[in-house]
Amino acid sequence: MKTTYFGWLLLLFFSSTLAAQTCDSSMSVTCDCASKDLSPAGIMLGHEHPKDGWKISYRYMSTNASGNAAGTASVDDNYIFNNYLMAPKNMRMDMHMIMAMYGITNKLSVMAMFNYNVMTMNMSILPGTMHMHMDGGTMVMSSDDNTSMRSHSSGLGDTKLYAVYSLMSKKIHHVILSAGFNLPTGSIRVKGASDDMMYSGARMPYMMQMGSGSFDFMPGVTYLLKANKFSFSTQVTTVLRPFNNALNYHLGNEYSLNVWGAYQWFPWISTSLRMEGNSVGAISGQDVSLYQVIEPDANPACYGGENINGYLGLNFYLNKGFLKNNKLSVEYGMPLYQNFNGIQLVPKSTIYAGWLISF
Repeated sequence: MKTTYFGWLLLLFFSSTLAAQTCDSSMSVTCDCASKDLSPAGIMLGHEHPKDGWKISYRYMSTNASGNAAGTASVDDNYIFNNYLMAPKNMRMDMHMIMAMYGITNKLSVMAMFNYNVMTMNMSILPGTMHMHMDGGTMVMSSDDNTSMRSHSSGLGDTKLYAVYSLMSKKIHHVILSAGFNLPTGSIRVKGASDDMMYSGARMPYMMQMGSGSFDFMPGVTYLLKANKFSFSTQVTTVLRPFNNALNYHLGNEYSLNVWGAYQWFPWISTSLRMEGNSVGAISGQDVSLYQVIEPDANPACYGGENINGYLGLNFYLNKGFLKNNKLSVEYGMPLYQNFNGIQLVPKSTIYAGWLISF
């Protein structure tokens, strides 16, 4: 299934790019200020930036997940308890991102992004389970019915640096190349709080850590069509992780393709429709301090898979007074197809919201 749907999406992307290359090339780069930017809230690196121009933005992302699935099929707690002591119930992940972009020339821009992560997970515990902490203490988790527990983590995430190059910029057709580098500033040694029943003072699973812990590469290419009040784009982005981190594992490679269209109904508002496909590999290696039988999130094989998501978005343009060249964006997404490696929580919805100013 992965080969099929990503093959069609890649064909769409490269067909669009080839079509763009046949068009007239006499037009120069134009300023892509906030009032002309129709890209959805969940899209970064969607267009070139003019020389000496700045773009500063705050972006918020929130994902809610509940229930569990293996492959494409839903599974209940009893299925999980056949191999694990705990079954995830639900999880919320919030990410706060600050981004700054500067145009060195009309073709070359640089960007830096910093983020802060907050994650909360609730789990059910196998009845009658007893857990022994590394310090030798023991604690009975439950006796008759399932007992619930909550884990929480937060902190600074990884820092991302990008170079963005306008390979082609014509009257309506644009092709943009991007090359990113991930700096592992997010901790991969986060431990549970004192009131965490399972992870008190112990390192938490991969999902609850703040970053990848590794130096990663993030190449991408974007085709953008801008025609009066309408914009259309196809974009391929990747995260390549060839190196193990300090704990001798690395997260799986990621491959994403976005196809979106937007229309500006009035000078102050536009709407967008976006389709996103993702393929993510399982974790390679493992954190030896984690016991895989505790929960699926502690098992490196229970990460990654394929999914397709659909999004609806709104952009509001504030172009008067001190709010000139400001854009407020919001986007809501739901999964259309999901195929998981191993047992994983099922994402139900994602919200993006952002504030952008260009000058």
